[in-house]
Amino acid sequence: MVKNLLKYYKVVMKENIIEKEWKSPASKKYYFNNKEKILKGQKKAKRDYYYRNREKIIADKKIYKANNPEKVKKWRRTWYNKNKEEIALKAKLKRGTPIIRECLWCLDTLPEGRTKFCSSRCHDQHKVYNKRLGPIWMWRLYSKYKIYRFFYNYLPKVKSIFVKKIPKFFKKIFLKFKKKLEKLKTWLNRHHMYCYKAKVCGHWMFYISEAKKRTERTRDFCSTKCKKLNAQQILENKKQRNLAAWGTEHRPDEETRRLIQNKKHAEWDKQKKIDDPGHKLIRRTRLRMKKVLGRGFTRRQRGEVSVYEQLGVENGAELRAHLESKWQPGMTWENYGLQPHGWVIDHIIPLKYFKDNFDLVNDLEVQKKAFGIQNLQPLWWLENAKKSAKLNYESK
Repeated sequence: MVKNLLKYYKVVMKENIIEKEWKSPASKKYYFNNKEKILKGQKKAKRDYYYRNREKIIADKKIYKANNPEKVKKWRRTWYNKNKEEIALKAKLKRGTPIIRECLWCLDTLPEGRTKFCSSRCHDQHKVYNKRLGPIWMWRLYSKYKIYRFFYNYLPKVKSIFVKKIPKFFKKIFLKFKKKLEKLKTWLNRHHMYCYKAKVCGHWMFYISEAKKRTERTRDFCSTKCKKLNAQQILENKKQRNLAAWGTEHRPDEETRRLIQNKKHAEWDKQKKIDDPGHKLIRRTRLRMKKVLGRGFTRRQRGEVSVYEQLGVENGAELRAHLESKWQPGMTWENYGLQPHGWVIDHIIPLKYFKDNFDLVNDLEVQKKAFGIQNLQPLWWLENAKKSAKLNYESK
């Protein structure tokens, strides 16, 4: 392919050079009509000049070789690399070894007396395809497998199918349904399609109206099927909710519900006390406050004051941390409230002192001092029993 491109480039360059020297279009026309004849004449003129001035040319060559030995060596090296195969063939011929040559076109072995092509047919084909762009092996396959049949026989048929027959077929179909399309267009111009969304099931519904203004339509369900499915879903949700809350598919009566809720709350409170000691402490302190302040002491009476505000803490964890910081050796949450070897929460200043000397039930500030975190400490059960309600008790 490179050789062919170089040949093409040389020919183009020569033609461009010649084009500059052309004086008239007649000379250009004469050159292209008699191109081979002109080139042969140029070769013959070169040969005649060589034979006339042979001795002078040889003498000039010798002088050039003597003056430029490096250039001559370089030229010989390049010439040898180019003609290496021919030199090897000549060497084999001198030795008398048989040379097997292949045809340049069909790649078969050449018979005796042939140098390049096995027949005139191969020579003609090589001459035709060698002038074309692309490598010679591509054109060899092109002619060997008769690929030209595809271009000259099948392509016109395919072209006729896609250009003539198929468009005609679609044209017939279009003409056939043209009237129906026109009818549909007139019907659409007269009728208008509207859509709206059902409220409950959320499905889109369409309706056709001849009126130009849209009529407002709102339905809960798109069909009776959706309505039945929604009713079934509501019943199923009720069953699941009752099972989760009461353990039965149907909602029980009020007394049964109260008993179940109390049982659930008792179980939850029991487990919460085990998991979170802070919750246990708050429960105990709240009961102690009720006992001291009276069972009728409700939130409405104390002005919506929470137990955390009376204790002076934000949550049970803060109360728990305060007591843990004052623990004596051997105190743990496992032995809290156990008799007689456990520990309990003790009021440093007894509650009796506040009850006797102040209005503990109605005064919030007094309640904060009595039940507050600063008045609480952990104390062993026996020590707490000995202390009782004494104000200045000293442990032995």
